Amino acid sequence: MANNYEIDIYGETFRDLERSTKITAMRQEVIAHNIANANTPGYVAMTFDEQLMQAVKKQDKKKVILEDELAALSSNSIEYSGYVKMITSKLNILRTIARQGR
Repeated sequence: MANNYEIDIYGETFRDLERSTKITAMRQEVIAHNIANANTPGYVAMTFDEQLMQAVKKQDKKKVILEDELAALSSNSIEYSGYVKMITSKLNILRTIARQGR
């Protein structure tokens, strides 16, 4: 008799971490774009809208403040690194379980 369920070895946490790394990677692109265009005349800085997860919108004539963008870049990089470390840890746990035959 077949089971009516599938075993999800990665679980909800892994999917959340994967989604979080994608969000921070997209945010990184927006920040990098702002930094690259900081000296472009007429350029309007963009922000990442997490609620929509893929929407990049222009704000009312927001000037690029390089220090703010660099701070956001640093903060986002730290957040991304944290997510990657958590994913790596989760995968190492799964690898250990697989090796021990549990």
